[in-house]
This record gives sequence, C-alpha cells and structure tokens, in this order.
Amino acid sequence: MIFVSGLKEIDRKTIVNLALQRSGYRDKFRYVDFDDLGDVSGEMESAKDMLTARKIISDFYEGVEKRVIKDLKEQIGNIIVNGYLSVHSPVFGYFLATPETFFQTFKPDVIVILETESKDEKTNEQQGINRYYAATYSSMCGSNLKIIRFGEDRMMGAVKELVDLIKH
Repeated sequence: MIFVSGLKEIDRKTIVNLALQRSGYRDKFRYVDFDDLGDVSGEMESAKDMLTARKIISDFYEGVEKRVIKDLKEQIGNIIVNGYLSVHSPVFGYFLATPETFFQTFKPDVIVILETESKDEKTNEQQGINRYYAATYSSMCGSNLKIIRFGEDRMMGAVKELVDLIKH
C-alpha cells in the first residue's frame, strides 16, 4: 500500500491518477480517495465551536473506519490511498485527519507527502505538521517515508517521482 498525502491545495488526485496512468499499473492498483468521504477541510473551516470541530473529525474517522478500513481490510494486492494527515481549522488549529487505526491496520509500505515550495508561513507550518505525523506513523508501522517537493510549474516532476515509486 502507498499512502499519499498533502495539503488540500495540492492536486493530489491529478498527481496520483497521472502517475498510475504513466506507470502502466492503473489496472494493478486499487485507488481509494478520502475526498469521497466528504469535504472535512471545508467543514472544519465553518466549525463555530470546539465541540462541532471534534464532531466533524469524529464523523470523518468513523467514515474512514467504516468505509475504508472495512472495505480494504480483506483486499490483497496493490492499493494507493489519497488521504490527509492533518486538517486545519482557522479557529481551533490542527487536527489529525487519519486515524491511527488506519495505519495500524494497513501498515503502508510507503507514506508519501506531496509538498509545494512556498513562502507562505501557514502553508509551511501545515507541511511541517504533516511531516511530523508522517514520521510518527512511519516509525510506528515500519513504513518508508518519501517527501516529494515541487513548485507550481513542476507538478510533472512530482508525477515522475511517484511513477518511479509505483514501478518499484
């Protein structure tokens, strides 16, 4: 299993789909997208109080556990997951977006973080938090950790790095 994460502003879905297509392994991988569980980032931005914010995360965890973990638990073969490591609420800060049970259950072979080169302090802050969560889960599960950094005009470089990873 390959778990791919990055900020919501990064078009992870396009990068993953292009990498699967260019690798020639599209038919050999099951693709799972956490975005199909709902817009947790958008919901967090509208949370008015901490109780609501925690409920949003709790509901998202429940969706991951019911729809992703249950569905994939019996799967054998190659799986690529497009997921989140953290979600930001402007009022309440950062929340862990993927439950620990996901990583304990699947122990991904590789956790990939897609990062954009940015001068924006908030973007860099959240990317740092994602790195922390990824390193924690990587060491907990024995997963490799790969960070793919790219600028706005170099998305295809990220696609190529992910293709190389998929092929190996």
